[in-house]
Amino acid sequence: MNKQEFLYQLEEGLIRLNESEKNQFILYYDELIEDYLEDGASEAEAVSKLGKPSRIASKILEEAFEERSFQKKKLSPLMVVLLIIGFPLWGSILLTAILLILSAYIIIWCLPFTTGMFAVLGLGASIFSVCASFFAIQDGVYIAVTQMGISIFVLGLALLSGLATLNLANHFIKASKRFSGKIFGLFEGRGLSL
Repeated sequence: MNKQEFLYQLEEGLIRLNESEKNQFILYYDELIEDYLEDGASEAEAVSKLGKPSRIASKILEEAFEERSFQKKKLSPLMVVLLIIGFPLWGSILLTAILLILSAYIIIWCLPFTTGMFAVLGLGASIFSVCASFFAIQDGVYIAVTQMGISIFVLGLALLSGLATLNLANHFIKASKRFSGKIFGLFEGRGLSL
């Protein structure tokens, strides 16, 4: 690989940087290659000493974005005053947004909660009814058999409801993760972190 190919590939790898930063790195590596050439190395040797341009570009990008993420934006005194004065407005809007998000989670989880409660209560009622059907024999065999049949039917519904709860919970966990990801994505896209 010659010098021009190396610099071209490096420039392609640094496409996410702005032009001034990109040109700064291109000039730096151009000078490095020139220094190797002055020391008596061939162009191919000089380029091979530097390494692969894609690897160099990825290191540069990694360092550049780490620096940007660590830079803290300081609030100006005017911004602080405006935030304090505007708190009644933006505070109530923020509280409303938080409550809307909370209500969305409550709505999402109402159905699995309802089916789960039906499963638990149905299981308890059917077990109680099976035990009580033995005492219903005193009133007549047909009453005891009817009560036993109803309790087994309720037990079946409770088991189906339990399976539905597990299935719904799996789907709703995924939905909650997606919803949370979208909510956090709104804040991360603006450089804010929660």
